[in-house]
Amino acid sequence: MEQKLNLIKQGDSFQFTVIQQYQGQRIDKFLSSNFSEYSRSFLQKLFDQKNVLINKSKIVKPSYALKIGDLVSIDFPEQSPSIKKEIPQDIGVSIIAKEQDFLIINKPAGLVVHPPNSTCQEVTLSDWLTSTYQDIAHVGTIDRPGIVHRLDKDTSGLMIIPRTSAAHATMTDMFKNRKIQKSYLALVKGHPSQTGTIDLYVGRHPHTRNKMLHFTELTKQASSRTALTNYEVIQYYKDFSLVKVKPITGRTHQIRVHFAAIGHPVLADQLYGKKLKSLKRQALHAHQLEFEYRGKQYAFTSPLDIKLQQLLQASEPIQTELT
Repeated sequence: MEQKLNLIKQGDSFQFTVIQQYQGQRIDKFLSSNFSEYSRSFLQKLFDQKNVLINKSKIVKPSYALKIGDLVSIDFPEQSPSIKKEIPQDIGVSIIAKEQDFLIINKPAGLVVHPPNSTCQEVTLSDWLTSTYQDIAHVGTIDRPGIVHRLDKDTSGLMIIPRTSAAHATMTDMFKNRKIQKSYLALVKGHPSQTGTIDLYVGRHPHTRNKMLHFTELTKQASSRTALTNYEVIQYYKDFSLVKVKPITGRTHQIRVHFAAIGHPVLADQLYGKKLKSLKRQALHAHQLEFEYRGKQYAFTSPLDIKLQQLLQASEPIQTELT
């Protein structure tokens, strides 16, 4: 399968014959990894609506283990009519740069990037983008138009929004091949080493929906994926540290999972750490983006979100290095 599977559109059909490389792999895991532009809920619907067949007749469950020689047929249905939403002109998004092929935006904390399912009534970033920039409505996949990467709902900061299908395909490959450098600012509990690398697998929690776990070489599971995070402490404070984080890979919740794994969870991260009365969003901000596109170098920076700045200003820094 040499074609780019992520470019399969809704309304299309796709067939492939299973080769040795995929023997024994769960079919839902195959779809999730090879059609990553689609949400998990959308892919689940393919099974619910009996749009995934083996050898043109056998209806399979998500847990079906692929066998060599299986002919897998997948129909990607057209999107069902979406819920009508009132889209405010201002949802807190600021435009950092407007290029012919892409936008650079600053996403506020509390804003969902794309609808998790077809019944979602919450206004999302993709809703606002397609309402404000009508050309983006036809870029990428229908369930997440204009989206080539994402930030968690309660993470603020920089995002790239491709404005053409060609830019979407190019930037999808750039993220996949790690040609876009991202750095984050995070406030983490306690005082980690001044610099460090966190090298732990990340995989989905077996029981808790929307939660990930870290794994070691000894405990990793079939679904675990390698994850690498570099960090540097910018400033120590009495009870926490301000760190600059550079994820080398881009796993779901990677930074949050990794810092929780080393005993320094992101402040106010209710999923992997603890609630914080003084902060209602997790203290994680997408701070910088650097990449080359069509022979030109780009670099963008977003200052730390105001709520996080206020927390720093109200805290006592420690001037001496910790060992």
